Amino acid sequence: RKHDMKVHLYADDTQLYLAFKPDAAAAALDQMMDCIDEIRSWMEANMLKLNDSKTEFMVIGSKNTLAKISDDIGSIRVGDETVEAASSARNVGAILDSHMNLEDHVNSITKGCYHHLRNIGRIRRQLTEDAAKTLVQSLVLSKIDSLNSLLYGLPDKWIRKLQLVQNTGARIITGLGRYDHVTPALQDLHWLPIPYRIKYKICMLTFKCVHKIAPEYLCDLVETYVPKRGLRSANQGRLCEKVSIGKTYGDRAFSVCAPKLWNSLPENLRMAKSLETFKKNLKTHYFKLAYDM
Repeated sequence: RKHDMKVHLYADDTQLYLAFKPDAAAAALDQMMDCIDEIRSWMEANMLKLNDSKTEFMVIGSKNTLAKISDDIGSIRVGDETVEAASSARNVGAILDSHMNLEDHVNSITKGCYHHLRNIGRIRRQLTEDAAKTLVQSLVLSKIDSLNSLLYGLPDKWIRKLQLVQNTGARIITGLGRYDHVTPALQDLHWLPIPYRIKYKICMLTFKCVHKIAPEYLCDLVETYVPKRGLRSANQGRLCEKVSIGKTYGDRAFSVCAPKLWNSLPENLRMAKSLETFKKNLKTHYFKLAYDM
């Protein structure tokens, strides 16, 4: 706080954040290094060690913004180490890149999924359909679904890459050929397409926030809609929708997309009392939308 830093702590991992304008890049760099130097001094005084060589440093912004500061920020000093700005870094399982388009994250997921799909395909003849489905769901779909709420609002080309992975899994299970239409197989397996899986995850998190069973830092991001005068919408379980500054990043924030997706649900879904009821009916709702049923 003394150095005007925002901080995120997870186990033994400490992350410092600082927002700055392009013309203040050099000052921001000095501010960050001053904070790190004081952290090092405190740790040394308390017989702790800051691992300089494992420290990562990344500047996040649009291509145009980063082009303006490329000469001012290229590295940062951490103790005796000079840490170069990284193009991407892993953060609690997600690979974040300097443009926040999650390209590296999507590529990592697809690479891992195709590895498992190739192995499952080699032994498919020895498996029953149920066993193949279990393997694909546990080894492939679990990877796709992990942290998938971060993927909301990404360009269609990245979502399409993940959809092709899911389609390949469906083909392996059902024995479809490469050029056979895969939508009936997805319906038979009762799998939501990738865009709806992402919306499903966000709506599940939103339900938990509304009913205060999610972490407090998530609950604080959504606010129940209360009209200034008596309207019927006051009792429809709606949330306050927020307007973001920029579409590329702002519209993807949980505080923006969660109320929007929540308010788009039918009223009977929003008013569900139990998590199990909401979960079941939400999947049915999105299944009908996905397959025009």
